[in-house]
Order: sequence, then C-alpha cells, then structure tokens
Amino acid sequence: MNKKTFDPYEFSKKEISGVPVYYKNLPWAPCIHIRVVFNTGAFNDPVGKEGMSHFLEHMIFDGCPSLPDKKAIKAWSKLNALNTWNAWTSFDETAYWLECLPEKFNTAISGMKDMIFNSFFRSEDVEHERKVITQESWGRFVNEKFLAYNKQLLKNLFHGHVHSRFATALGWPETIAKISREDVISWHKQNYGIGNMFIILTGDVEEKHIDGLKDFLKDLPKVNKKIEDCGLLGKPEQKSFVKTADEIGQIKEQVEISVFRVSKERPYNKNEIDNLSRKLIYDILYERLRIENSLCYGVNVNSFSMKNYFQVFMCVKTEEKNIELVEKEFKNVINEIIDKKYVTRFETIKKMYLEQMKSQEFLSEDITDSTLSEIVRFNGHIVTQKEQLEEAEKVTYDNVAEFTKWAFDPDYVFTEIILPSKK
Repeated sequence: MNKKTFDPYEFSKKEISGVPVYYKNLPWAPCIHIRVVFNTGAFNDPVGKEGMSHFLEHMIFDGCPSLPDKKAIKAWSKLNALNTWNAWTSFDETAYWLECLPEKFNTAISGMKDMIFNSFFRSEDVEHERKVITQESWGRFVNEKFLAYNKQLLKNLFHGHVHSRFATALGWPETIAKISREDVISWHKQNYGIGNMFIILTGDVEEKHIDGLKDFLKDLPKVNKKIEDCGLLGKPEQKSFVKTADEIGQIKEQVEISVFRVSKERPYNKNEIDNLSRKLIYDILYERLRIENSLCYGVNVNSFSMKNYFQVFMCVKTEEKNIELVEKEFKNVINEIIDKKYVTRFETIKKMYLEQMKSQEFLSEDITDSTLSEIVRFNGHIVTQKEQLEEAEKVTYDNVAEFTKWAFDPDYVFTEIILPSKK
C-alpha cells in the first residue's frame, strides 16, 4: 500500500439484487464492519406516531426464529459479532451494524437477516420496549418543562418543516405511548426491503464477502419508498427567546447565549466553504471573548449539514453581566469578516486546515460511519479525501465573507438566551 495514494473514502460500488453495496478494503483492518441501512428515519414517521422508526429498531433485538429471545441474541453477538451487534435511528435512516472476523462473515449476515426480516414482534415485547423507550425519552427531556420548551423552540426555528415535530428520533413520551404492535408490523412491511436499503462493508473485505451478500439478499421483500416532502425553512417566527433556566426546567449556573440560522440543505461542494468559515469565526471569537476579555472559558461555532436542512450556530456561556458585551462582539466579528478585515488570517487558517487534512489518521469505524452519513446526505455521493482537499483548496476569502453574510443575516437569525437558575 502506498499511503500517499491510498484514499480511505474512495469506495467501490456494486448493485446486488437491486441493492446498492458500497465496499472498501482497509489494509490495516483485522475485521469487517457491516452496515445494513434503511432509508427510513424519524422524518418519515407518521404524524402523531413520532418515534415509530426508532420503536421498530428496538423490536429487531427481541427475537426471531433462529434466535428466539434477547439472551440468545446476546450470546450470538458474543460468538459471531465480537459483541458489537447494535443499531441506531436518525432523522433520515435506520442502520443495523456489527463487526466480525472475516471467517464469521456468513454466520454474521445470516443472523442479521433473520433478526431484521423475521422478527416476532410479540405483544409482550412491544410493551417491554415501550417502557424502555419511554425511559430513554425522559432521559433526554428530563421533565415536562424542558419537554415543552423543546417543542416551543423547534416550532419557532423549524415551522413549516418536518423538524418542527422532532427534537430527536425518539419522538415524544405521548407519541411513544400511541404506537401499537400493528403499527410496528405495518411500518416494517412498508419500509424494510429491497428498494429502500443499502449496505456498506469495510475492513478485511474480499470478493467472497461481496458474493456472500447474494444469499443475504435472496428472497427479500420489495418495497416502494415514497419521497417525503420535508417542507421549507424560512425566518424564525420570533427573533429571540429570553428564558430563565428554571422556566425551562433546567439548572444552570451561567448564562448561555446562542445564535442560530437554519435553512434548506446545502450541497456537498459547499461543505469546505462552511468548514473554513466556521474555523475563521471561531478563531476570532475565541480570541476576542476568551483571550482578550476573559468573558468565557470557550466558544462553540458549529454547523450541521443534513439531508433535509442546514444549521449553523454560535454559542457561549458567560456571566449574566456580560450578555450585552457578548452580543456586541458576536455582531462585530461577523461584520468584520464581511468587511474583509481578516484576509491574511484566513490564509493562515486555510493552510493549517489543509495540513490537518493531509496528516489525518483514520479509524475503520470512522470511515464506515462517515461514509454512511454522506451516502444519506448527498444521495449516494461519497466525498473522497482527494475531492475534499481540492474543494478546500478552491475556497477563497470572498466565499467565506459571502457565507458569513448569508449565515448570519439578521432577518434569519434567532437568538436564545438562557439565564442562570434563580432558585
């Protein structure tokens, strides 16, 4: 292997029985990473049954003909899947995954197939999972006040978009309570099959493992997946919220100031503009707020480029007396970048960013899951390391200034201020 020419994100693709299969041999990997992914997540859930896709995910681990209960499944995972058999549900997909030694591949995918497509969906298992998922939900929302605030915030930021129905793929305690066994069986029948899935294999992958998927995909049901309209995103209904931590059911010792912008999704070839813009904003804000004025411990500047929406935000925790000064500096930094006051600084950050990319070390699991994410977000396109470097090289200061002006347009920005607990 020539490490200078090896691109960890340059995947091969083959269609087997109508299912896209993405695969990559990673010379350093001693095992195989398997991801079986269905293009159904929370954003597809029926109105009033939010949490349906996640509920179904749980049911896959309760028993099937070859592995009749949780104990049998756990023992199977230890024996065949290095005790890794697991799953997740996001807004856009549900993924079942494991790692196995190459010689256990056929046994691993055989067990996966039986569990995913032949689950029992017993009534007692449905009620058991309902209790578990409800506990998981309250672990996220903590109390009624915080749950209500999550709904208020989402409705304000994402009104008109499906995201207004979801804080997470869990759904809400009251919608989890409404999901029936019949709902789970119907959702499985509608969404789990050829036409709505893809597979990723990475690691010690050989041609015989690709061929082994023919048996996995043999005789699977076919489904017709409709394309969901997730809605449009515009200006927030209210420009700002100012709440005490007690009002939203939280305990906080400092004030939290956050500035958000949400919009429709951005294409993959804009990704490096977003990345370099965030890095420049962060670099200046951190210097201004932490190093020069000691107003905070740290600053968070981040963005999420998802399949159906894009979000960028700045956030800082500080003392209540500093609110006005922090908000002023937020605006100053944004305006200074737009006015092109940091061209030299940008070039330094860009040079460092390119060097960081070239020196990056990769873990097999990270390659697998970031590839999965890009397949979902970018309609099957996987950004190679070479392509990422080329796109980053092309980014100019004008691109960054334009992005910053767009991202923090006052007409579209929402400010959230959570004041410390008063009790």
